[in-house]
Amino acid sequence: MTYSERALEFANIGAGEQVRLTDRVSYLYLEHAQIIQDKTGVIALQSDETGNTRGQIRVPIGSIAVVMLGPGTSLSHAAASSLAAAGTTLMFTGGGGINSYATARPLTGSARWAEAQARLWASSSHRVAAARQLYKARLGGMPLPVNARIATLRGLEGQMMRAEYKRLALKHGIKFRRETAAEDPVNVGLNLGNSILYGVAASVCSALSLNPALGVIHQGDARALFYDLADVYKQTITLPVAFLSAKEKDPQGFVRRKVRSVITQRRTLEDMLTMTMRILSPHLSDIDGDVLLDDIGTVAGHTNYGQPEV
Repeated sequence: MTYSERALEFANIGAGEQVRLTDRVSYLYLEHAQIIQDKTGVIALQSDETGNTRGQIRVPIGSIAVVMLGPGTSLSHAAASSLAAAGTTLMFTGGGGINSYATARPLTGSARWAEAQARLWASSSHRVAAARQLYKARLGGMPLPVNARIATLRGLEGQMMRAEYKRLALKHGIKFRRETAAEDPVNVGLNLGNSILYGVAASVCSALSLNPALGVIHQGDARALFYDLADVYKQTITLPVAFLSAKEKDPQGFVRRKVRSVITQRRTLEDMLTMTMRILSPHLSDIDGDVLLDDIGTVAGHTNYGQPEV
């Protein structure tokens, strides 16, 4: 297949020249479709239940943060390469919101944010300070004790979530118990809404070249930082949408559309990125660019330090 000149130019766009994460659409969900690369870009060929193609969608991959691929989708190698080149995060979803991730290349050419994350994670005192910031964001305008212990903040968060479950259940006239394996619309909606937030968190981590395994509050899971970031928005986004979906004919479709709308209206992607950078900023180094370790400090990279020939 011969690619157009514009498609070839796109393939060589550097990380610093891509569309900024905060200027992108939060996510696109596709199911029962073939995602392929044609001469001008990536397209999704949608099929009906019999497998016949019923239409195509051109996917503006450079303007999307996350592409969610649901049941019945396939992805060509060429399309996957283009998504990676665009810095777009792929999120493979199954029934009940179960998912896995394939992260794209970072939207930064610098390791500064990743190094700041490592410095924060390696210090217990730094992690506690960062955890307080995250809990403060989760608890909203709730007055907090000065220098409250993490256990106290964790307890306050649990009480807040329990009270919100009860309030929404009474408001919508639903008998509810939170069980991640349950198949009622609200529990499935919560799983799905949370998965979408994890996808948004994955795009933030990918954009800054962060390691999602190095969480602040969560630890020991490869997606720990996704959980830390997404938890800030669950009460205000996932919970109300999941309860609203209970009386919809297509509750999962409603959750996807409504969560995307709320994320866009509230600029959640930008807010999550800003929050992450604010937490990491105190640990940034002045060094930017490739340097080499020396016995004391660093020396310039891309330099041959071999002794000159005699």
